[in-house]
Amino acid sequence: MRVVRLIVTGVLSLAGILIVGTLLLVMVFGWSSSNAKQAHGECEMLIIEKKIEPTARANEYRRACMSARGYGIMGSCLIDDYTTALCFIPRWMFWVSKI
Repeated sequence: MRVVRLIVTGVLSLAGILIVGTLLLVMVFGWSSSNAKQAHGECEMLIIEKKIEPTARANEYRRACMSARGYGIMGSCLIDDYTTALCFIPRWMFWVSKI
């Protein structure tokens, strides 16, 4: 009886640790995504304030601005010339290839 209780306690503890770990991971990614959207918006406002006109020049300024804030752009977005906030990934996500 004591062995069964020990096994059940171990399984429940492991399940609890997995659930808490998953929730923490989701919270970190959500926080990071929110920060990327805010930084992207700030860079967009700088483009508007400085009246950077040609699209190619504005895109390069946006990429440099986001890079200075700690975000790299995904290669596929750079090739397709997308500049949304979702294209910028934080540097700490080392497993995602970015430029």
